[in-house]
Amino acid sequence: PFLKEMMDKFDLPFINANVRDAGTGELILPEYKIVERSGIKYGIVSVMDPRHKIITMSATEDAFEVSDPIPVLRELVPRLRQEVDTIVLLAHVGEQQTEVLLKEVKGIDICVVGHTSRNINAERVIHDTAVFASAFEGRYIGRANLFVDDADGKVMAIDVGITALNDKVADDEQMLARVEQYKQDLIDFKTAKRAAFPRTMGSEKESFLGERACMSCHQEAWQVYLDSTHRSAFATIRNKGQSFEPECLSCHTTGYRHHNGYSDETPFNKLANVQCEACHGYGSQHARDGQWVQQAKDSCVMCHDEKNSPDFDYATYWEKIKH
Repeated sequence: PFLKEMMDKFDLPFINANVRDAGTGELILPEYKIVERSGIKYGIVSVMDPRHKIITMSATEDAFEVSDPIPVLRELVPRLRQEVDTIVLLAHVGEQQTEVLLKEVKGIDICVVGHTSRNINAERVIHDTAVFASAFEGRYIGRANLFVDDADGKVMAIDVGITALNDKVADDEQMLARVEQYKQDLIDFKTAKRAAFPRTMGSEKESFLGERACMSCHQEAWQVYLDSTHRSAFATIRNKGQSFEPECLSCHTTGYRHHNGYSDETPFNKLANVQCEACHGYGSQHARDGQWVQQAKDSCVMCHDEKNSPDFDYATYWEKIKH
């Protein structure tokens, strides 16, 4: 819903031909887009790799069905060809899979490869398809001069240029100021949200040693932890786009509300997940008189409360992590 709202508000021409709503079976985006330039009609279509996860803040991955792009394009390309002169494929499938796709599906004139970290710095043609690659993280800008036949829209020649956006390219002063202001706004925003979960527990003199420190002596317990969902707690919120939310971090990391506990800066980011010390306390306070066992038991309800874990029962849950 958010994506569709942004498309309508800002007139964003997102398209996709192989991602469907699992409930309705309908495509979540328009199947293709047609644009006309200099009397030539271009049909633009995009597909993504079924192996790539779709991560949203409001929907689970099984809310979508991603079809194999090859049979999808085999059906779509001939149909689209009836309306356009030139077909452009945006292939978010990586370079290797794009090559496989283009060998299986004929009739694509131009292909831009997504989900790759390598530039294609010169003319490349695969089975009559001109292929370009957009490198990652906006580190480069590419320009392709295409010589297109006015009669049938066929690409006749290509000239490719890739420019690195490094320090040799001068910053736009206005844009730089906006970026710096955004960085500061982000810090202020995070600080304000963090205020509701202050780092006041524990002691500035104590330290969390990390799960590896526990493993050296407690190998059996470590193996239980290794196979538990506690060890993937951070991935759970990261996959939902919530890995910067204090409310989530307070229970999906180790020591978030303690001095010297988790934060996203090094070295404290090593305390991601619900590690041993999340339950037992600072490793620097390691106790051998039984206090650590009781402390761990008492700590369960700090996160497994009525709001976040309404079905929590210590005896039942203990069986999942017993060590």
